[in-house]
Amino acid sequence: MIYDKLENLAQYTFSNQKLMSAIHDITSGLIEKESKSDDFQKNKIKFTTTFLKEKRYEAHKNYIDIHIVLEGKEYVEVANIQELMNETEYDRDNDIFFGDITSENKLCGYLKKGYALICFPEDAHLVGAHKEREENISKVVYKILA
Repeated sequence: MIYDKLENLAQYTFSNQKLMSAIHDITSGLIEKESKSDDFQKNKIKFTTTFLKEKRYEAHKNYIDIHIVLEGKEYVEVANIQELMNETEYDRDNDIFFGDITSENKLCGYLKKGYALICFPEDAHLVGAHKEREENISKVVYKILA
C-alpha cells in the first residue's frame, strides 16, 4: 500500500512496467481522461459515500488499484489481506472478494484531492465510506495487472 501526494508519485520505481505506465499517466496530468490500454484500465466514477458500518473490505488477487479522488473526500481503511475474515466467494471474472477486518492492524484516514492510494493484491481495502456525513465523490480508479 502506498499513500502519497500525486506530485510525489514520480519518485517511485516499480519492476511492474504496467504499473509504471499508470504512474506516468498520472504524473503527465492525464488522470481525468478515461481510457483503457494494454497496460491499465482507468475508470472515472461518481458516487455518494456510504456510512462506514455498512461497508466491507474488498480485495483482489490479480490487480493493483490506484484510487485518486478528484472531488470530495472519502474515508478509507487498508489492512493486510491476512487480517480478512468472513470472506465472500472469490469472483474470478471481476477479480474481487469481500470480507471484514476487526483487527487494529490497519491504516485509517481520508483520501482527498491531490493524493493517491495504491493497493496491491496483499492489501484489503475499504473505500467509499464516511464516518459522519455523506460526501459526493468524483474519482479515478486505475486497474493494473499485478
